[in-house]
Amino acid sequence: MSTENEKLNGVGLFVAGGLVGAALALILAPQSGKKTRRDIVRLGKRAKLESERIQLEMSHAINDLVDDVSQKVEDGLERGREWTDRTTQGVLTALNAGKDYIQKEIEKVLHARA
Repeated sequence: MSTENEKLNGVGLFVAGGLVGAALALILAPQSGKKTRRDIVRLGKRAKLESERIQLEMSHAINDLVDDVSQKVEDGLERGREWTDRTTQGVLTALNAGKDYIQKEIEKVLHARA
């Protein structure tokens, strides 16, 4: 996921650099002030739309990342529960077998005394 975020950051920086360059070109271009102001307004609107698009893409990428992490955590918890259940069963089986063995040994000792 980090490469996807790096790509989004790279695209965002590229677009921002292009918009800044275009703004500077408009400001420094030899044309009338009215036309320059109109071009700057258009550029500003385009920059706003582009930043909103990038923001939306980043929001989706973050949501996807959160969903992936949440799913992995849930899977890990489920595997942990299953492992705990299996291990608990094994321990209980071993304890019961040990208990049975001790009871049989006690009975042997008691019968040997009698």
